[in-house]
Amino acid sequence: ARADYRILIALREDYLAHLEGLKGKMPSITQNRMRLARMTGTQALAAVLNPGGKLVSEEVAAAIVRFVAGGSELANAEVEPSLLSLICRELNNARIAQGRDEISADLLAGSRDTILSEFYERALADQPPGVRQVIEDNLLTESGYRESLAEERLVKALAAVGAPPDTLATLVNRRLLRIEERLDLRRVELTHDVLCGVVKASRDLRLERAARDEAERQLEAQRQRVRATRQALVRARKIAAVCAVLAVGAIGSAIFGYVSMKRAQEAEAKAEQTRLMAEAARGEAEKLIVYLLDDFYLELEPVGRLDIVAALSKRAIDYYAALPPELRTAETDRNRALALVRYGAALRIPSKLDESGKALAEAVDVLGKLRKQGDQSEAAAIGLGLGLTSEARVAGSRGRRPEERELAKQAADVLRPLMAAPTPSIALRRAYGLAMTYLGFSQLNNNQEEAAVTTLEEAREAYRSIDGLKLDDLPSAVAYAEASAWQTGALQQLGRFDQARKVGEDAARVAGQVIEQRPGHMSALRARALIVDTLSATEGFDLHLRKALALSQQGARDWETIVKLDLSNQIGWNNLAAARQGAAFWSAGLGQIRESQEQWRAGLAVESHVKASAMIGNTLSLSAGYLTMLEADLGNRQAAEVALAANRRFLDMAVRGLPPDSFGRTFVPEFLGYYGFPGSGVGFGGYALPLAAGDYETLRNLARASAGRLEQITNATPQQELDKNRALEVAYRTAAEASYRLKDYAAADAEIKRALQIRRAIPKRTLLDERDASDALMLAAMISARLEKFAEAQQIIEPVLKFHRGLYARKDNEDHGQRVQLAHALYVSTLAAPGQKTAQLAEAAAILDGLPPMMRRQISNTVLRDRIAEEQKTRR
Repeated sequence: ARADYRILIALREDYLAHLEGLKGKMPSITQNRMRLARMTGTQALAAVLNPGGKLVSEEVAAAIVRFVAGGSELANAEVEPSLLSLICRELNNARIAQGRDEISADLLAGSRDTILSEFYERALADQPPGVRQVIEDNLLTESGYRESLAEERLVKALAAVGAPPDTLATLVNRRLLRIEERLDLRRVELTHDVLCGVVKASRDLRLERAARDEAERQLEAQRQRVRATRQALVRARKIAAVCAVLAVGAIGSAIFGYVSMKRAQEAEAKAEQTRLMAEAARGEAEKLIVYLLDDFYLELEPVGRLDIVAALSKRAIDYYAALPPELRTAETDRNRALALVRYGAALRIPSKLDESGKALAEAVDVLGKLRKQGDQSEAAAIGLGLGLTSEARVAGSRGRRPEERELAKQAADVLRPLMAAPTPSIALRRAYGLAMTYLGFSQLNNNQEEAAVTTLEEAREAYRSIDGLKLDDLPSAVAYAEASAWQTGALQQLGRFDQARKVGEDAARVAGQVIEQRPGHMSALRARALIVDTLSATEGFDLHLRKALALSQQGARDWETIVKLDLSNQIGWNNLAAARQGAAFWSAGLGQIRESQEQWRAGLAVESHVKASAMIGNTLSLSAGYLTMLEADLGNRQAAEVALAANRRFLDMAVRGLPPDSFGRTFVPEFLGYYGFPGSGVGFGGYALPLAAGDYETLRNLARASAGRLEQITNATPQQELDKNRALEVAYRTAAEASYRLKDYAAADAEIKRALQIRRAIPKRTLLDERDASDALMLAAMISARLEKFAEAQQIIEPVLKFHRGLYARKDNEDHGQRVQLAHALYVSTLAAPGQKTAQLAEAAAILDGLPPMMRRQISNTVLRDRIAEEQKTRR
């Protein structure tokens, strides 16, 4: 006669008071209840992993939770269960549709940008258009944050746009909106912050469509007015003709004709007024289009959606193309050129260089002609400056350095006179800062570091003057950080490490503040990544390799975030590979050879994500060349041959677009195929395999042939001459090394003397330059010793040995490569003093024996160790 049962009551918190009224009859309701709050990060992770089973790994599950939590780490995350359910469901549907066994990281990366937008569109698919407008205009702030609205106000707004009475309940059930009780007032808001980006993007597109429709409406109204004007003119001419005929007949007719003529004149005046009104309306519409493009560029660049800017710019360009010739004016031509500038700039990011270059060339040509014809407007000057700067960037991406430098200089020259005004506009200061930033970047790439420091300081001051870096204007703060990044690089290359640290750390702080305010701000992430990459080089060249490695890894993480946000960002992929290069360098210097190999390969792996371009070719051929050297030095011949083949493939990509008779066409293959960077030593790329195999005849032939090709370069600019000399010095030094190994000491002596002659024309501004120069001097001393010029050999080696002993004694020196250089210098010092300094041999042997195991296995180090052992035997 007994039935055991339990009742579960689930209700919203705003009905809890009603439940309390039953506690007299049901006292257990106050003892057996639990508040269901948002999930913590740990709970959400379990909610994904446990039901998901084998469908999702813990790493991907954590990424899903962070995404739903708006980017928060798991420890701090608050997760809306309904949104988590939605995301997991959509990911699983995508997995099933693609026939996959599990939800992988790449599936999440490829889907998360579309999941929320598809959810949003489905939620509103059967609702009147006005519902979307009410949500986007009332539940989202202008800058894109969630806003709550009193329920009664929202219901009234929905009713005003013709929505059914149950619309709010429907949207709550669909998890798009939620209702919360706040201070006895029911308020409505979006379900979660992660929806803000989707809603804002929808609102931006809606407003853009509305602006375009308004512009088209004004254009149609203008056309109607033009037609009315033409009709009025035709009527006026007819009336005038009739009046002229009647005037011949009689005085009375003349009087009538006079009256008619006055009427005709009034009609013409009215027609002219109509025409002017039409022109004014069209001009305002075009100004609106220009404003929208500029504004959207600043807003969408940080989130990696310049493809939207490109699409909008293309529509604007099509609008201008459709205008009849009689409606085109100088102002119309200017506005069309400004749209072309934005279009070309946006196309450069995904490496659509041909289309970008074509659009920018047309824009610059039109704006240049307008200025020559008297258009002194600020808009024309800014457009021309931005167009030239964007052309310079395209030239840089194509590897055309002289063209890049000249275009960057022209851009600065256009804008500089306007900056002399008492109060230049913010738009002008922003454009001038951009032009000076890229000019400084170009100077930095062409060995004009002192000029780059000055130029980039002007850029920094232009951006700083906009709002004093108070972060009221985020684009100026981010641009300031990027200009500072390049200035840090120039200071680092000049060996001014302390100043570089000061500038870089200040700029990294500014970029970090922007990221705190706007997580995922791609431009700020890019600026910070550029800064830490440069600071990494600064610390590495100053022998602080652990700090350098940590900074390189931080930079790589920022670049990874950027390319995840925008998979089409070719510059981001290129810089990710460059950051991997830095990590590989410092790992090798720390003796972490296996980690160095992994970093080189990780850098080369970006090939699957990029399009062929000179920029990508330069970076990846450099990585492949260094990997060739490392694998060959470890005795991994097959791996070295694979890496060398990749080096040649990327090298072809790097030179493909260069003119046949240009400096780059001859220099780049030598630089990327044989030379590398200072500090790489003999054996980069094409030299590595014969050197590691002991095939010194082939090595010498390769080096001599490279030197011959470089010697034939004439009429080079001073900057090109410096680049040429750096590569030429390595070629002669390599030839001298090969001749020395072949015991052809006379040839070796001539070749090393030529190398040292060239070396004197190369400035030594950093510790890396001095270390590289010391390698050449050690080889010269060895050759002199073999020629029994012992006094000369001692004179050469003594300052080198003193230099390396000083570095070795530094407590902050973490560079095992420098230890090898000291061991080499000690060995050479004993060669210069036969029968003496045997203790130095023992010291050199102890240094090499103390290297990390894989570093001891390197052929270059085992050869040096064997030489030391052989020399020790002869002196016993």
